[in-house]
Amino acid sequence: MRKGIATAAVAATVCVLLFGCASEQSRKAEYKRAVTLPPLEVPPDLTAPELQGTMDMPQGNTASATQGGTVTGGGIQVLPQQANVRVLRDGNMHWLQVDAAPEQLWVKLRNFWQQQGLEVKRDEPRLGFMETQWAENKADVPGDWIQGVISNLFQNAYSAPTRDKFRLRVERGSTPNTSEIFITHYGLEEVLRSSNAESYDTMWQTRPSDPELAGEMLNRLMVFFGVLQATADTQLAADAPAARARLEEGNIALVVNEAFPRAWRRVGIALDRLGLVVEDRDRSAGIYYIRPVDQGEDGKAKKGFFSSMFSGKEEEAAQAAPARIQLQDGGETTRVTVQDAEGKLDVSAAAAKILQQLETELR
Repeated sequence: MRKGIATAAVAATVCVLLFGCASEQSRKAEYKRAVTLPPLEVPPDLTAPELQGTMDMPQGNTASATQGGTVTGGGIQVLPQQANVRVLRDGNMHWLQVDAAPEQLWVKLRNFWQQQGLEVKRDEPRLGFMETQWAENKADVPGDWIQGVISNLFQNAYSAPTRDKFRLRVERGSTPNTSEIFITHYGLEEVLRSSNAESYDTMWQTRPSDPELAGEMLNRLMVFFGVLQATADTQLAADAPAARARLEEGNIALVVNEAFPRAWRRVGIALDRLGLVVEDRDRSAGIYYIRPVDQGEDGKAKKGFFSSMFSGKEEEAAQAAPARIQLQDGGETTRVTVQDAEGKLDVSAAAAKILQQLETELR
């Protein structure tokens, strides 16, 4: 991060004298022309085939998307933009509902990330998720108003001490031909490895998920689908009461005071936020199959309190069988437990920690 810092400082001083101050950034996230970390080598069999049938939805910031509430393209009239995309909210969680099947949206969602300057690292239509590569947020670069000038003079003179990536998950809505879209943020930050500040020996470590950045991407996605910016801002800013959840004695189960369909949706969002990848799901059986998310710049899952559920060694974690989050329908309530890879109740400290984290997310 601090490579060439002395040179950068001199260049910064020259830029101040020559160009003066520039305006502050108006957006929190700016990934266009971002410098991403080296991508992982993904085996060919993980690359999904191109899906057909992209939906003819209105594009954001076009004249046709703002006139009369309808759009006509190729003789086909599209529904009013407010009916195409809307915000759904449950407690402190929110996501989008779109009037189209996931198959119609997939290619368009790929294009959205490209427009944001973010590279898609994983593309899994069968599982219904996309994940971007780690990227530098230009808004986090100190003194960013001169960063563009410096980078033209001295390559890699200064960069942001943070990296971001996003996970987008699509599920079929309860109404036919609708989709529900969830976005989760993951973060890294660069910290000193030792107390010797002069050595500038740094390392990357995880930082908490930022709901504001996830909300910003939902906002941009609404606009990308043709919703007016003011409408998107208003819908995402609306408040709603939080739902409640409680741990059973001994922390072996979590009781969510909601019926199964709502609890299923909210637990899926909470798992994303906790850094647990949903590798597969079986809604009829009420099971999420989970693994630790790739949170390292080198593509390896970092060891933490989840790792003991999967393997004693970090390098074996990605190859271990997925653990399970089991939801049991209790009518007005839903009971959540953690199971091991064989489907047996897990009462370990790691399982209890997962339930405690879920309780925090769901209450």
